[in-house]
Amino acid sequence: MIKYSAAIVSHSFWFNEFQQYIELLNKGLTQGEINSRAIKDNIFKQSTVARIQDMLKIITHRIDSLDQDYMSLFPRLDIANQRLIDLITVMKSNQLFEEFMYEVYRDELVLGDTELHDYEIEAFFSRKQAENQQIASWTDETITRLIGVFKTFVREAGLMKNQGSFDQVSRPLLDLDLEDMLRNKDEHQILAVLLGR
Repeated sequence: MIKYSAAIVSHSFWFNEFQQYIELLNKGLTQGEINSRAIKDNIFKQSTVARIQDMLKIITHRIDSLDQDYMSLFPRLDIANQRLIDLITVMKSNQLFEEFMYEVYRDELVLGDTELHDYEIEAFFSRKQAENQQIASWTDETITRLIGVFKTFVREAGLMKNQGSFDQVSRPLLDLDLEDMLRNKDEHQILAVLLGR
């Protein structure tokens, strides 16, 4: 049985920090050195040491899902595609978010429906609660917070814009080098999400 986690409710997208962390790694610093500087010098400008530690734990977990090919390609990409790599790491780190992107966001692209309404997202969570006992045990508050976080992440990745009563879904302009790399790595599900196939 698949294990799901709702821990993402306390996470942020942290794109600027993600980008800076990769830049430091590409300059030759180790994760240990970056983490030490983050706590000692507050290079990521977080409000408390506890917040720095939480952020570092999540960002390093996300970055650990990337291999050297991603790390080498990242600085050559435009900001929009760097945001997509951050989104990909969230998908690789959270099974439920990956399923949301495949079953909800991708479906909007496939159907050519550019308006994503809350009832569609709520239907996704209702299906998951019916399919999985663990998700069924989560409180309504947890589900509401997950919905908010999922929408925020997709918006911050540049794939949706809040229009009040719905979110305007947009198809990303995937860099050809990133697309080729994903294809060579057999990342078919991620490509399906990003290309709407």
